[in-house]
Amino acid sequence: MECIRLDRLAQYATTIRQRVQRSNSQRVRVINIKPPIFGSYHVLYPVKFHDDTLWLLKVPANGTRGKFSPSDARAIRSEALTMRLLCRETTIPVPDVYAFSDTCDNELNCPFILLAHVEGVSLYKVWFDHASPKEIVRARRARCLRDLAAAIVQLDKFSSNTGGSVVFDNRGFPLGIGPLRLVDTASMRERLRVGDPDQSTVFLELGPFSRTKEYYTALLDRRHEPDTTFERGVLGLLQLFVGWIPEPSDGQDAFVLAHPDLDVQNVLVSRDGSLQAIIDWDGVGTVPRSVGNKRYPSWLTRDWDPATYCWTEDIGQRAEPLGLWEDSPDTLRSYRSIYTGFIQSHGPLYDDPTDANLTTRSLILGNLLSAANDPHGTVDIVQKVFSTVVKLAQESVLTRSNASGDGRLCPEEEIKTADSGHADLDFYDVSCALYEGRLGEQHRRYLKLGFDLLLARSNTL
Repeated sequence: MECIRLDRLAQYATTIRQRVQRSNSQRVRVINIKPPIFGSYHVLYPVKFHDDTLWLLKVPANGTRGKFSPSDARAIRSEALTMRLLCRETTIPVPDVYAFSDTCDNELNCPFILLAHVEGVSLYKVWFDHASPKEIVRARRARCLRDLAAAIVQLDKFSSNTGGSVVFDNRGFPLGIGPLRLVDTASMRERLRVGDPDQSTVFLELGPFSRTKEYYTALLDRRHEPDTTFERGVLGLLQLFVGWIPEPSDGQDAFVLAHPDLDVQNVLVSRDGSLQAIIDWDGVGTVPRSVGNKRYPSWLTRDWDPATYCWTEDIGQRAEPLGLWEDSPDTLRSYRSIYTGFIQSHGPLYDDPTDANLTTRSLILGNLLSAANDPHGTVDIVQKVFSTVVKLAQESVLTRSNASGDGRLCPEEEIKTADSGHADLDFYDVSCALYEGRLGEQHRRYLKLGFDLLLARSNTL
């Protein structure tokens, strides 16, 4: 980032602050530019003023001439103006945006967002605080989830029948929906596999999306075909599951504005768990409501992503893990229930199941989206969903053996009557059979039955 004109940053920030405060006071001055903080996709330069006020200059990692593309420019403009929109029209705690530029043609010679620094600590430190009594930690966790739900439901007002990033006019007001910039994780992992020394982030601009399925498969459809029949079949199963996701039928817009990565590192809290800020809105846009603003935060669904979930009994006994701390499946299930209650409490009707269903189903649908977007977890997530689907279908077929009152067989009984060999369905065999065109219609119906049950019972998982 040698191209950034840090020698001009102090004067530029001073000028912007004077403009924000509507003052030409000579007392306003920057006294220190602190060392940079490096993130995955950007670099932060802390800017300290004479009165200890702290701002942050956020510069994209690819924010140099020759690398910063028109797509990147649209993304940073949408991010900055969306944050201003949220500050203006909601009480969601989002850092103030004082200035931004979507080009290298400016005083600092780089695209940037100049925003407020928010006092707070990463939620990870408070959530996994092992120095405080357990009941205190539980109270802090609940407080954070309560505050987060109250903030995130406010995004309901920004809905659309199209998915993508928000496009703004010259005054900073929403004009429509444009393409969405996504991280092409599959291409990045392929570069690692072949030993490509280029480790920069690969972005793709896709959309706008008129149907929710298009969003789910936007990156999946661009993957290179795997080498093995099994892996190709796994992608086929994933496509099958995605195809069975029900479309919205409540008359509301299919897409809603949502944070692109609601995980612990992007949630800042006070020591007592009170929400201070939701940060890092890079990639924000309207997405399907099924994985939108009311989905579970990522740290509450880790147990459904076996490739990343590392909980062990030793961690349950507070033994220091080799990597990150994890919650047990039972603990995650408990906090998912708590969060669902908080989301539902902010709905127009407390007993309206719509909001609760969006939240509980996101456990499954959010992880299917992860499987579609990141090859690292595809097989493990699809296998976990498949195993649960088969188990639920088997239980249903065994227990629902009575004909319906009008003399017709119920779906479970029809499947049982037609074929009794479903209990032995094997993930590997089914994947291969699906790719080779050997998976029978009865087996498809059996899996569809289990998938529908999985979504219907997601509040118990």
